[in-house]
Amino acid sequence: MYQRFDSIPPRTAPEYTRPPDDTYDTGGDLDFRRHQAINKVITKKLINRITGRGDAQKRLYGVNPKVRYFAAKLANQYDYQKEQATSTGEDEEDASNITKNISPFSTGLKIKIDPQKFEQAIKIKPSTKLFYKRFPTYQEQLDHSDIEDNTRGEEDLPEVTPGIETDGGHDTSSFSESQPLVDVYERLEPSFDPIEISPAELRNAADTGAEITEPLVEGLEGAKQEYRGKDRAIREPAADLGYNEGESVPPSALESETVFEEYLQETFPGSLKSALWEAEIRIEVDRRDDGLFAVTITMMNTHGEDYEAAVEGDEEWQTHLFDAELTVEAESPIFDPFESEKVKKRYQYNGNIYAVGQNCAAEPESNRAVTTIRTNPVPVYEQPKYVSRETVPAPFSKLADGEFEEVLGLIEKEMEVAHEQYKDIREDVLAGARDEAEEEYEEMLEEFATERERFVRGKELLLNPSNEDIRIAFKALNEAFDTLGEEYEDWRLFQIIYIVMSIPDIVAQAEPERDIDDWLGTCDMIFFPTGGGKTEAYLGLVTFTAFLDRLRGKEYGVTAMTKFPLRLLSLQQLQRIADLLCNAEAIRRDHPKMEGDKFSVGYFVGDDNTPNNLIDGDDGTNFVRLARESEEHQQKWLTVPECPFCNEDTVEVTGDLDRMRIIHQCTNPDCNEVERQDGEVAELPIYITDNEIYRYAPTFIVSTIDKIAVIGQNRRARGMLGQMKNRCPEHGYTPEEGCLVRGHNMPDEFECDRSSRSSLESVEPADPPSILIQDELHLLREEFGAFDSHYETLIQELIRQYTDGEWEMKVVAATATIEGAENQVRSLYRSEPNKFPSQGPRLRQSFYAYEDPHRLGRQMIGAVPRGIGRTRGINIVIREYARIVQDYEAEPESLYGDITEIAEDEVKGSLQFADTAVDREDELLDALDDYKVQVSYNIAKSQSDIIQRSIEGMVNRHLDAFDGPYHRLNPVSMTGETDMERVREVLGYLETDDPEEAIDVVVATSMISHGVDVDRFNFISFFGMPRHTAEYIQAYSRVGRKYTGSVFLLFNSIRARDRSHYGRFQHYHRYQDLLVEATPLERWAEFAIECTLPGVVVGILVQYYDLHHETEYEKRIYNVDGFRAAVKAGDIEKEELLEFVLRAYDVDGADEDSESEIGAQLYQEAIEDRFDDIWYRLKNADPEIRDPRNAGLKKYIGNILEGEEDSERGPMRSLRDIDEQIPVDPGLATEDLLEDFSRENE
Repeated sequence: MYQRFDSIPPRTAPEYTRPPDDTYDTGGDLDFRRHQAINKVITKKLINRITGRGDAQKRLYGVNPKVRYFAAKLANQYDYQKEQATSTGEDEEDASNITKNISPFSTGLKIKIDPQKFEQAIKIKPSTKLFYKRFPTYQEQLDHSDIEDNTRGEEDLPEVTPGIETDGGHDTSSFSESQPLVDVYERLEPSFDPIEISPAELRNAADTGAEITEPLVEGLEGAKQEYRGKDRAIREPAADLGYNEGESVPPSALESETVFEEYLQETFPGSLKSALWEAEIRIEVDRRDDGLFAVTITMMNTHGEDYEAAVEGDEEWQTHLFDAELTVEAESPIFDPFESEKVKKRYQYNGNIYAVGQNCAAEPESNRAVTTIRTNPVPVYEQPKYVSRETVPAPFSKLADGEFEEVLGLIEKEMEVAHEQYKDIREDVLAGARDEAEEEYEEMLEEFATERERFVRGKELLLNPSNEDIRIAFKALNEAFDTLGEEYEDWRLFQIIYIVMSIPDIVAQAEPERDIDDWLGTCDMIFFPTGGGKTEAYLGLVTFTAFLDRLRGKEYGVTAMTKFPLRLLSLQQLQRIADLLCNAEAIRRDHPKMEGDKFSVGYFVGDDNTPNNLIDGDDGTNFVRLARESEEHQQKWLTVPECPFCNEDTVEVTGDLDRMRIIHQCTNPDCNEVERQDGEVAELPIYITDNEIYRYAPTFIVSTIDKIAVIGQNRRARGMLGQMKNRCPEHGYTPEEGCLVRGHNMPDEFECDRSSRSSLESVEPADPPSILIQDELHLLREEFGAFDSHYETLIQELIRQYTDGEWEMKVVAATATIEGAENQVRSLYRSEPNKFPSQGPRLRQSFYAYEDPHRLGRQMIGAVPRGIGRTRGINIVIREYARIVQDYEAEPESLYGDITEIAEDEVKGSLQFADTAVDREDELLDALDDYKVQVSYNIAKSQSDIIQRSIEGMVNRHLDAFDGPYHRLNPVSMTGETDMERVREVLGYLETDDPEEAIDVVVATSMISHGVDVDRFNFISFFGMPRHTAEYIQAYSRVGRKYTGSVFLLFNSIRARDRSHYGRFQHYHRYQDLLVEATPLERWAEFAIECTLPGVVVGILVQYYDLHHETEYEKRIYNVDGFRAAVKAGDIEKEELLEFVLRAYDVDGADEDSESEIGAQLYQEAIEDRFDDIWYRLKNADPEIRDPRNAGLKKYIGNILEGEEDSERGPMRSLRDIDEQIPVDPGLATEDLLEDFSRENE
């Protein structure tokens, strides 16, 4: 039976070590199969158009094949050899120019052959395509004169010539000026006999070092003869004419076909242009130390190798070879793989690379019993669709009805079955494996057993009738998800298991007196591919915990905080979180036992997105008034555009000056929430300013990581950790004696007059947040991660002090790339990591998920621009992709015809389109619509600017000039500099069926790599390989999330890393999880402590000491006078504060005998040394304003710490409050040097 992916285990394998039974029979649902078929035909056409393959490329008008078919050609050596002979060799720029401007003239592969198995000759089968130039017919001249001629190339097209219609029509009466003679190129396909190399020849070459050469004379000579027999083949112009003069056709020559033919005969009476094609196969053999033969087989364009003796062609077609490939065949599997030591140590990977491409990729036809290997200039890796297992259903509706035993009991049972199956195939999986692989397998078995044990403990809590609150909270959680809409019906298996196995942690946290085994001392790392549902897993846990909070009497306060590294992530997730929390709120308020504040969401980000304060400290601008009166600011601050209650796009922003609130409100009169609030609008439980978050302590705070620095500055931030004292009936909670709508910068007319505790409602502190979530863990790197790690442990220590050590937050981290994450977790939280879910016995085959046998997730396409610049190359890709889609859009029946040529085995099932063209047109166009938008990914903002301009200019001018139903492309930019209002607008257009602005290309940088979920993103082109594999994975994961997508990677041939990934294309993509670079994060970085120590010290003073001594002195502790008074009174002692700081850094009592604690020991010494300076300044320094941002805060203790010396820093305002990093990348020479070092270390 046909199976698309040979990496998929057979159907006979144990159930939970392979895909489910039904997946072997069909390739997903009908909608997915249709999309997969469309993706296949579009991708095939695109590859054909850049290589010269396929029937449609047999003839080319007006464009030099050297440019159009840039991805698969071999240039002549003439220019290169001449440059080498005349270059001084002293200037790197000389080499750089050659690399950039000269196409490779060879392609080949390197293999290993076992001479003991080598008994019969190997066959080498070369193939290539050639193009020759001919004169156009009269009709062709009229039809195609508007296409650029080869002298202008693909890059320098003028605007469309007036009088020449771009749809191929023509008006001979308008020929008043000369026009270029249309270049027409025809394809030839020479035939080559296989070259046989015997074992004796190979051994002789290995012994003597002689090179085996096989000129490809016969096949190329046949092509030359065929060319010479072509009637319209191009000839030399008349002797008295320059070549370019002949290429310009005067208006008089276009009067009729006869006149045109006479013009050609008179203008080009000379001899036929020479075809100068030359090539040969070269084989080098080295005997390795292990006795194997290292064989390099190369197909070489040899024209110009001896440039002094060679005839220099006038045009590239005379000497270039196109779509050059080699196939190497053996009668038996004699090829020995190159092995990766790193891969061999892992039980899921075989690590066998059977060939390495040179100026190409090299790939075996099958990974089983390899007997055939071929080169491929445009390799395609087919990535199977990774699917969550649905064998064990977990519907929301059943769990909401309390059917815990039926659903959860079956999961428990099947987990035990899976564990036994894992053990049963252990010997098969580990056959021939290294000791390290065996150890890893045992760890996996233990991890899965632990997951089951934790799940069972959670299930038992739910089944126990005495745990009424836990059972109610769990049912409410499932009801909240069940009513979200049709998109959500069941939990994915890993989601429900994670939620249930975490319930004991949440219960033990709130009820430490109960004897419950918990994992609060570890950090759960949810590791699942992008788009797999990690967010819903932790959102489910948060929602359960919020319900349980209300049931156990926590009536207000923060339940969870989630932090995102990037603002776009937080914005995208905010709508999802608001939808769920508001759904949960509708359930909460109808439950008699869930008293307290409504569930709410806080958006806690930088002031570039929403205001930090309600009143601007510089000019007194009232942001609440702007929210009420300024349409510009209403749009800017609209963070949740869709009402979470009615799911309509009817949310507006306004301001309430009485309550000093910036409000999101739904204006839909049919919204249930509007009706419930008895008005024309409904206020939504969403808070977007720092001031309001401090006052209302939202249930779930969505934050960017850099905002954690407020702990080291703003005393009001302790309210987020539960430390409220009072409540103002108009303005919310306060962690102080007075209302927060008063004091610094607040105008008298809006200032609350409740300035004393007696005028407020006293409240008990709330429990601190239960859950701290770090999404996209891998983005916490380098100093950014180091800074965060210090504030993370500061928060942990503050909570310990607030609760006398009785409260421990549950820490959850989510990531789609895992390498080095264990070290990250230890550095960030000083706790042990627990990766979930366990990976299973085979690569991407586990109890939780599997790779589908037939569904194609993504097609990864690789290419190198040859003989043209990379910008030109990527523009051709963008343009040709657009032309393919626009052609199909104009003629859906042509799409249908191409799809029907795909065998049903390709998509594993019929496509079932309607019988008539009229009826199936909508079906075709609906599916095609998901492939119209392109993403152009750029490593740097400067590159993205270039691509943006070139699409608006060159690409669109080409689309204007081509015959056909083409329209210009509208590119939009999404980079770190794009303001959030524009980002929201673009995302809205992309998700709307009939947008105000149709978007064709999203030109993006890394800011799009995380959290952008758009189903219409199904094609992405990379302008060079991203610097890190993790970035590449995150970026390409934007496409193919719902349907099959394509990833086009245009490598940079100058970079050694790009060349390596190109030559090992299949292997790199199959095993790239292993190749993800470990995230660099050093908690004990020397520079980091200089930046964070002032904030940690001030954070302790304002969040802890000020809390307990607020009213004891004339001035508050955050004021230098109040601090000094507290020191004088003995309420703040130097040694006590120092010990607090050491605990905040988790270096107090570091083990002097532990190597792993050396960093902690050094930090302890550094803290003790630097603390003396900080203490001295706090006690003795004169207040002085050095930073204009601190105007009005002259005696603020953070300001006191700032001095003239670099070491005299104040608290960080943001974790990004550092000098901008400058990326250092190797140049041409150092790239190769690093590559040499890498080889030596292999």
